Amino acid sequence: MATKSNASELTRLVTQLRQERQQHLDAIAEIDATFQAFGIAAGGTRAAGGKKPGPKGKRGRPAATETAGATKGKGKRRGPGKGKAKAGAKAKGKGKGKGRAAGAPKKGGGRSPWSSKFPMTGDELILAFVKDKGGATTEEIRKHWETSGRRGKAENNLTTLVKSGKLKRTKLENKPGSNYTIP
Repeated sequence: MATKSNASELTRLVTQLRQERQQHLDAIAEIDATFQAFGIAAGGTRAAGGKKPGPKGKRGRPAATETAGATKGKGKRRGPGKGKAKAGAKAKGKGKGKGRAAGAPKKGGGRSPWSSKFPMTGDELILAFVKDKGGATTEEIRKHWETSGRRGKAENNLTTLVKSGKLKRTKLENKPGSNYTIP
C-alpha cells in the first residue's frame, strides 16, 4: 500500500512540475516579446549596441539562465567570433570581423594573459640560473622562479628538465630537496 501512495505522490509532483515549467516558458516568451518590441536582445544588450547588464558567468559570458538558446532549442551557445554571423548582418554591411566592432582594437587570440610576459621560457630560466651558479638547490631555484614573477611551481619544470637529461639531480643528504647541475 505504501508504494502505491508513493507512486501517486510522485506522479502528482511530476505533473505539478510540468505545469510550473510551462508557466515559466510562457513567461519567458512574453519577456522575449517585450524585449523585441523595445529593440532589446534577449541576452540583455540593446540592438543599437551598449552595455550588457546582468550577472555574468564564467569568462564574462552571460549566466546560463540568461541564454536565449536554452529556451529556443538552438543547441549549445556559441561564444563571440565562433560560427556564422547573424542572418541579415552581412546584408546590411555589418559583421565584417569576428564579432568585433569596426573600430574596436584586436584582442590577442585565445592566449592566456601572461603567455608572452617573459622573454624566455621557464625551462630556459632554470637552465640559465643553474649554469650561472654552477649548480643550485631546489630552494634556490624556487626562490629565483618566484622573484622573476612567474606563476606556478618551478618543480614542474625541474622534473621535465631532469627527465629530458638537460639537468642532473642529486639528492641532498640530511635535508629535503636536491641539487641540480648541468650534465
